[in-house]
Amino acid sequence: MTKHADPRVELLAELADPLRLRVVDRLSVAGPATVSELACEAGVPMPQLSNHLRRLREAGLVRVERTGRQAVYEVADPGVEALLPMLDSITGRIAGPPERGGAESRTCYRHLAGPLGVELYRTLRERRAVAPRPDGIVELGPDAGPAFGALGVATDPDPGDRRRFAFECLDATERAPHLAGAMGDRVAEALVGRRWVEPVAGARAVRVTAAGARGLRRTLGAKVRADA
Repeated sequence: MTKHADPRVELLAELADPLRLRVVDRLSVAGPATVSELACEAGVPMPQLSNHLRRLREAGLVRVERTGRQAVYEVADPGVEALLPMLDSITGRIAGPPERGGAESRTCYRHLAGPLGVELYRTLRERRAVAPRPDGIVELGPDAGPAFGALGVATDPDPGDRRRFAFECLDATERAPHLAGAMGDRVAEALVGRRWVEPVAGARAVRVTAAGARGLRRTLGAKVRADA
C-alpha cells in the first residue's frame, strides 16, 4: 500500500483508533505515565497496549524514557496537546462517561469537576482570572494574580511540569466546561490543603466543607453550598 502524499492523513489515521486516542488524551491531560499505569487505566492487557504504543512512537506522537526497568511515556509534540482540546471544542466531546447521581462534585483526573468544578471555572472567567480561547486552551487573564492568589494558587508556569498548563474540559454531568491542566490541578490541591474541599474515601467524589463554602463565596463570589 502506498503512503499518502499528505502526512496529515497518516497522523490522523493513528489517532483514529479509540485506544490510541485514549492513550494520547490521557498523557496530554494528566502527564507522563508508565505502561502499567496506562494499561490499568485503559482496562486492557499490557501486550495489547504495547502494540499501540509502538505505533504511536513510530508516528512521533509519544516518546518513552527508560529509568531502570520503568518505561515512562509522554506526549512527544506540544502541537498534539493543542490539537486535542481543539477537537473537543469542535465535537463537543464530554470528558468521561456520565456519572450516576448527576449532581455530585468529583475529581476528573486530578482537577475538580461536577457542579463545583464548573462553578469555580465560571467565577474565574467572570473575575478575568482566565481567558478561554476558541480552541479550548485557557490563558491567564489580567486579574489572574489576585484571583488565584486568594486561593493560594501560584500562576507561574513550572518549567519541569510536563502537563498542559490550562485548558477547558467539557464536564460529563454539567454539560459545561471546567478548568483542567496544571492550573486545574493546583486549584484542587489548594482547596484540599485548606480543607475547603474534602475527598470522599474510596471514591472520586468530593464534598465542600462549611469553611470552603464561606471561603469560596468570600474570595471569588462563587455560588457554592456546603455538602451535608
